[in-house]
Amino acid sequence: MKIIHFRQLRLFKNDEIIPFRKKAPPDSKENLSWIKKVVSSPFFYITIFSLLLSFVISFFPARPLPQIKVGEIATKDITSPVEITVEDIQATEKRRSQAESTVPPVYFHNERIISSVQEKIKQMFALGRAAAARPTASTIKELQRQLSENLTIDLDDQTLDQLLKLKFPVELENLSSQIMASSLNKEIVLSRELMNHGEFEKGLLIIRGKEEKLLKAGEVIDMKEARQNLLSEVEALELPPRTKSILKSWLPVLLSPTISYDQAETEARKLKIRNSVESVFYTIKKGKVIIRKGDEVTSEHLRQIILINQKISHQPHWLFNFSGLAILYFILFYFIWLVIEPVSKAENKLSILTMMGLTLFLSFLVTKASLFLAEALSHSATPLMLEKEALIFAFPLQFGAFLITLATSAETAVVYCVINSLLTGYLLNGDYFLIIYILLGGVSVIYGLKYFFPQSRSTVLKTGLMVVAPFQVILVLIFHLIKQSFENLSILSTELVSSLIGGLLSAAIAYVLMPVFESIFGFLTPSKLYELSNSDLPVFRRLALEAPGTYHHSLIVATLAEKAAEVIKADSVLVRAAGLYHDLGKLKRPEYFSENQIPGYDIHRELTPSLSTLVIVNHVREGVEMARKVRLPRRIIDIISQHHGTSIVRYFYHKAKERYDPELHKIEVEDFRYPGPLPRSKEAGLIMLADSVEAAARSLKSPTRENLKRVITEIFNTQLQDGQLDECGFSLKELRVIANSYLTTLYAIYHPRPTYPGFDFEKKTDKTEKTDKTDKKEEVKKDNGHNNKQPEEKSGPQEKN
Repeated sequence: MKIIHFRQLRLFKNDEIIPFRKKAPPDSKENLSWIKKVVSSPFFYITIFSLLLSFVISFFPARPLPQIKVGEIATKDITSPVEITVEDIQATEKRRSQAESTVPPVYFHNERIISSVQEKIKQMFALGRAAAARPTASTIKELQRQLSENLTIDLDDQTLDQLLKLKFPVELENLSSQIMASSLNKEIVLSRELMNHGEFEKGLLIIRGKEEKLLKAGEVIDMKEARQNLLSEVEALELPPRTKSILKSWLPVLLSPTISYDQAETEARKLKIRNSVESVFYTIKKGKVIIRKGDEVTSEHLRQIILINQKISHQPHWLFNFSGLAILYFILFYFIWLVIEPVSKAENKLSILTMMGLTLFLSFLVTKASLFLAEALSHSATPLMLEKEALIFAFPLQFGAFLITLATSAETAVVYCVINSLLTGYLLNGDYFLIIYILLGGVSVIYGLKYFFPQSRSTVLKTGLMVVAPFQVILVLIFHLIKQSFENLSILSTELVSSLIGGLLSAAIAYVLMPVFESIFGFLTPSKLYELSNSDLPVFRRLALEAPGTYHHSLIVATLAEKAAEVIKADSVLVRAAGLYHDLGKLKRPEYFSENQIPGYDIHRELTPSLSTLVIVNHVREGVEMARKVRLPRRIIDIISQHHGTSIVRYFYHKAKERYDPELHKIEVEDFRYPGPLPRSKEAGLIMLADSVEAAARSLKSPTRENLKRVITEIFNTQLQDGQLDECGFSLKELRVIANSYLTTLYAIYHPRPTYPGFDFEKKTDKTEKTDKTDKKEEVKKDNGHNNKQPEEKSGPQEKN
């Protein structure tokens, strides 16, 4: 396929086409008051929605609970207005007491007692040997006194007499030290009757230096048992009876308890383990019924009420929370604006921002209402376990994603889904899995609407039923797999059913709100555009009956522009609808336009060129008025008003120049222009070009491929040089693509067909041929705004009215 090149493209505008331009009226924005300037600023809407959302979340301060007394009968259900964590004092004390009771009594082992006893034995034998060396009559009495006063050892006369006779031998001294060291190395208490600290139940913790060991009560002996053990040990020695008798008589005197109860250490250990036990807390959830109507108030009920009221009184003022949330949401909305600004068209940036803010606000309100409903259902008497956390999945969390996806691009919808998941997740206590649930659910909405392409409004319901609801069920199952929580099948089944309901509710709410949002914000959804393009609408039936030529022309223009829009990735559905309505104003005076005139009669012969120009130009204004009467969307109305731009009604301009003497009448080209404005979108530019190309192609006697190429090239070059495409945003590459698309479509419409055998459709009389030639020549000359020369003669393009 050959590519159309613009060989006559010039960078500077031709003075013949635009000899001069009227000064553009001052920008209306300069005349706006400061109030209008503020309202038209994106920061105004960012601030408004940030404050609204912050207010919805923060301004619901909890009210204190009523003061009641123990023993009273509750006249109504009293529920907790806040979530509070309360220490269970009884349970905590019970746990600490149990931990404290496990601490065994601590006993301190006196390691010095052995050395002390051995030192006494040594001193006793030294005194005894000194007394035996200087015997006197009172030696025994004097020795008794010295031992009693100095060593606190009381021995009878017989034992001392025997030891004096033996002269306190060193061998006996050493043997006594060994025996006592062996006996005192055991754990000896004064009496078992004094072991009343739980020793028999918990044992004894013996601290011996740096070592600690736990002994049972049976492993500890008292003084009586120690004495018996000592005597048994002495009796078991292979000694003379006299020596054994001496040892048995005085060694038991040296026995003493080796361990003693350490009350301070025991209490310290009990305190330490008591403090190590964490307090027991229980949570009173928001909305939990503390006491039901008709129940008697107990001390526990009263304690909970007092604790809740204390927490409410100590809560910071709601303005602190409001201020923090407002700043956070301002930042989030500002990021939304940064994303919207480069990807959206200038005329609907604020509309998108406003719609996203309103949608988030409505989503918050719906979520708040759903929370109250879920709270009520969770406390109602039903056979099913309706936990509040499980009912959250039934909330219509995705209706905003439906609306934003239908009204804007997929990129903008993704941004909305991210922000919605974060904000709603915060409202629902920041559950990580719930945030992921909302985000992925919104992405499934975008994919579902893209897959089912919204040609009708029922696509929203179809997406909710066949994509969103099943996907949310899968997400719930995935979350349970991750958390490994399949024990409670009742909660699982509630969550699965809730996720199905949530998907369907979201689609249903979006289905109801979609027309409202289209009306308020002027957005055009594909389903709305398909409805407007229905050929059975009364306006199209009227156009087909009253202006059949215009109706046929509009169909071809819509086809041309739609195909080109698909190639350059413009809004092809909008282009088709606008193409069908672009000449709606010709219904007012259809007979003034050549495509609707009867051959041989030209109504413009009776009018001056300026009056004919006024009639032709007014079809744009009248089309806008009729479009408003039938309530067409704003974007279609804009294309109707822009589809001629400020182009010249060339035929009547040249006719005026031919009729009037330039010295007597000043003919200005600006008086023969359409009022504008210029096309301000690619869609409007496509309609302008398709309109001009179709009108010029219809005037061709021989619509060959080369002639069609010549028409398209001339039209495009003229519109470029006239500045009509300055505000469309077309690139040269896109213009070439559009031109080739128009050529393909036009050639498919006008290409010659094979002749029918046996018929001679073109056989005519000479008179008929002459009449036809005359009519065609007249038709070419008066084609309401076209040049008086044919494109195939390379005289310039013909313009459509």
